[in-house]
Amino acid sequence: MIQTEMRRLYRNLVIGGVAITLFCYGIMSFSHNRFDDYQTKRLLSLDAQLSAVLLMSGGAQSLPESQFTWSTPVSEPLALSAIKKSISSVRIVSTSSGYDQAEFTAWPALVGSAKQKAFVFRVAPLMTRFLTTDTLSYEDKKQLLSAMSCVLTVAPSVDYSEFPIGVSVVQDKHGQPGFIWKDAAQPPMHFTVLQESVLSLPLIMVLVVGLGMVLMILFIWRELASLDVKRKKFESITRQIARGRSGLTKEIPDSSGTLKELAYSFDSMSSHIQRLLKVQREMINAISHELRTPIARLRFGLEMVKDEVDDGVLTTIEALEGDVEELNTLVDEVLTYGKLEDGSLELSFKEVPIHQIVEGILQHNHLLLQHLKVEVSIEKSDLVLADEHHLNRALQNLILNAAKYANSRIALTFFCDDERWQLDIEDDGPGIPLEDRDKVFIPFQRLDNSRTRASGGYGLGLAIVQRIAFWHGGAVLIEESQFGGAKFRFIWSRNQHQKTLS
Repeated sequence: MIQTEMRRLYRNLVIGGVAITLFCYGIMSFSHNRFDDYQTKRLLSLDAQLSAVLLMSGGAQSLPESQFTWSTPVSEPLALSAIKKSISSVRIVSTSSGYDQAEFTAWPALVGSAKQKAFVFRVAPLMTRFLTTDTLSYEDKKQLLSAMSCVLTVAPSVDYSEFPIGVSVVQDKHGQPGFIWKDAAQPPMHFTVLQESVLSLPLIMVLVVGLGMVLMILFIWRELASLDVKRKKFESITRQIARGRSGLTKEIPDSSGTLKELAYSFDSMSSHIQRLLKVQREMINAISHELRTPIARLRFGLEMVKDEVDDGVLTTIEALEGDVEELNTLVDEVLTYGKLEDGSLELSFKEVPIHQIVEGILQHNHLLLQHLKVEVSIEKSDLVLADEHHLNRALQNLILNAAKYANSRIALTFFCDDERWQLDIEDDGPGIPLEDRDKVFIPFQRLDNSRTRASGGYGLGLAIVQRIAFWHGGAVLIEESQFGGAKFRFIWSRNQHQKTLS
């Protein structure tokens, strides 16, 4: 199952990784193309503005440096204000024939068509011609440069003395194109083009890589979350099986089917075990019920014989009657434990005084307890919610168990809080080793120490106590007593008891 799930996880991670990589590659390719188109549009816009200035000012009649073929040349030079208005209204339109067309809404007579796509420094010769033309003054050129949307003046940051008079093409540290214009009579100017991009390509690449990492993390989290859901579901199934439930739901989340197959295998095994246990309980109960008839006949027969024998045989008959009574008690305990185990008893919970139950047990068994000092720490006003008959049975088993092994004293102490009630039964006997404390609750289990068959009992008393505590929403714990023996803690809940065992 684990290997199948791991192979499925690796397969999904590889497929998901490839899909995310292709998705990121597509976004980066799309962004790169859009970035190139944007750069091309701005270069063409700058080309159109420079060309319009030269044509409208009379600085040139033809422009071989331009990417455009100008269909309508300007017949007469225009005023500076008209030129500034015209170049600020330029727009680049892509035609259906695959050419880029420059149009000026303020001067519609001037139209240019690009012969081919522009490159970064194809505008350099055109910029040089514009800055060196004699038809425009230095101030006019500065005003026109400030009106061009693709030109940005840069603050002085280099030693301009290293550059010759005229126009020099430079690049900044980011590879951005720029120009340094030195005039003999004027201060030098440094300006760049294409600075007003919305997003730079490196930033787009970083964002796409980050998006890919986020998608991959989300994909891995989804796969791990899916495995965790299956793990929790499988844990729930195993707990249900441990509680004895069979016939599990068919809606088990498992894409590969391995979890379903394993769950249903466990379910089938659980059902088979339950059938075996049911058969075993039914057989034990049937045998116990059937034993009642011969036991009754033995009792009757022994009573009849007692009247016909002499005093020498009477002692033997009385011993046999004790054995028959012991056998009858064993049958009763087996039947009681069987009913508690399979939940066929009905419990009646009501408020009862715990002091009255304990006093009744002590008085009823005073002959067995007369050689011991019994200390009781229970308030007469303490009330508990319990099934009186079965609580009495459980506490009697615990008290008699302590009496069997105590040397001289036992102590009964009652505690309560907002969540539970607790009765501690302690003795000063030999105690129970830590490694054997779980064994005493196993039916018919006997310990290899001083707590042996010589003390009497059948190994069912504490098992019955544990089942009664369970149906009261509690448990029985074993600790070391302050007197040196064993301390049994009978704990039951205030709000988790079950009214029926069905």
